[in-house]
Amino acid sequence: MPFINKSQPPQQQQQQQQKEDKYRYVEEILSAPDYYHVLGIKRNATSEEIRRAYIKKSRVCHPDKFVPSYPRATESFQILSIAYETLINPSTKLVYDLSKQKGIPYTSSSFTSDDNHSNDTLQRVLHQLFNEMLEGEFQTLRAFIHALNETNPGMHITEDAILHIELAFRKMRELFQSTHQYYKVIQFELMRLYELQQELRQLSYFAVWKRMQLSITICKVLLQLPIIINTHSKQQKQLLEDSQTRRDEHQGILNQNIESALKLAVGLLESGERFTKSW
Repeated sequence: MPFINKSQPPQQQQQQQQKEDKYRYVEEILSAPDYYHVLGIKRNATSEEIRRAYIKKSRVCHPDKFVPSYPRATESFQILSIAYETLINPSTKLVYDLSKQKGIPYTSSSFTSDDNHSNDTLQRVLHQLFNEMLEGEFQTLRAFIHALNETNPGMHITEDAILHIELAFRKMRELFQSTHQYYKVIQFELMRLYELQQELRQLSYFAVWKRMQLSITICKVLLQLPIIINTHSKQQKQLLEDSQTRRDEHQGILNQNIESALKLAVGLLESGERFTKSW
């Protein structure tokens, strides 16, 4: 495994570290002696700690992160999903713990998962995360945008733009309530958003500047979700529509005004993100 070159720019060092983490996580999962080591948790871990560990490792070693494909990553993701399914449920966790006490050996051959089952597990967790994160989240986002406007006149997001952004979130929520097809499109953003929120909750109230940095990044990632889905929707329409209806190919799930408002807000938040990181 290559080592990080300290002479590289910080961004390249970070990318190299992420690349090495992917393979390290895969090998740790495949060589783990039990489900607890697979997830990297203690035996008395809470349900939230189990979910947090699953999201963290899924985000790093998901097979989609490997180009070209890496079979060991697929195997590790399957093991990770079964470990989560087993330990998140008190009944299956008890059965597993009892089997361990009786000395029944743990081997990777005991896994019977497949790609579809593993992805179903992840999509179910993401669905739960999405509902939790967006429950009242827009009101928090609206309040934060107003606070940014007051403290940073150069980063002004108009009330009209805020209304368009709220419409985008309503449209996105309606879409997710009616279909699950878009979870895969934004799965890594949802996982990142969850980790950012966890990091924010663990900060001291006195870490004002770091809380500001994380809050701006969380808002940016939230606003990027409908943009990503809208782009994917346009691409799907281009594939499905015939030449007679191709004139509508630029229409996604959002109209042009809403999409423009979202992109404007994201651009302003990115400027704020760069500003806070420069201090």
